[in-house]
Amino acid sequence: MTRGSQSIAARIGPWSRTRTVQMHLAPLAVGVLAGVLAAQVRLHLGMPGHKALFWMVPVLGARLICRSRLGTTLGAAGASGASMLLGGNLAGGPTMAFLVVLAGGLLDAAAAWGERLRLPAWLLVPLLGLAGLAANLLCMVKRLFSPSYEPHVVLGLTGLAAVIMSYALFGLIGGLGGALIGCLIRKKS
Repeated sequence: MTRGSQSIAARIGPWSRTRTVQMHLAPLAVGVLAGVLAAQVRLHLGMPGHKALFWMVPVLGARLICRSRLGTTLGAAGASGASMLLGGNLAGGPTMAFLVVLAGGLLDAAAAWGERLRLPAWLLVPLLGLAGLAANLLCMVKRLFSPSYEPHVVLGLTGLAAVIMSYALFGLIGGLGGALIGCLIRKKS
């Protein structure tokens, strides 16, 4: 038989489909667990946007480890769905849940762009940190539709400026943390 004949392709086909399903299910499962964590754990930081640490770090790390193109989007959907089912407020309620999924899509796009360019880890991690910042600012849009009456002070700023700064800070930390974990574990395997 020659290389690439149909008999070889038929034997490889089911394995690759199984691998693809596993590649996408792993970030989804991590997202569901992150949503459960976000719904049940309270940090009492008093700073808006800190729940990005619960969902963004593990979901982005799982996306990079599994090399799933839609991993962060699926994980973000799982996290927001699980959080809402358990009474959490990760996504800002059912009407704003799509923002977390869009944020996951933004992170997927940045990760895919970095992988397509074959960026080394020392460039991919800051890129995904900035993408995390932008993704969490996208999640901040829900604050514009449901204003909070709690005064926030972040780095001497108050009001909307404090909310923007807090979301940006936690998004940057979440993106950097998830990218660092994903790159380190992927490098070891």
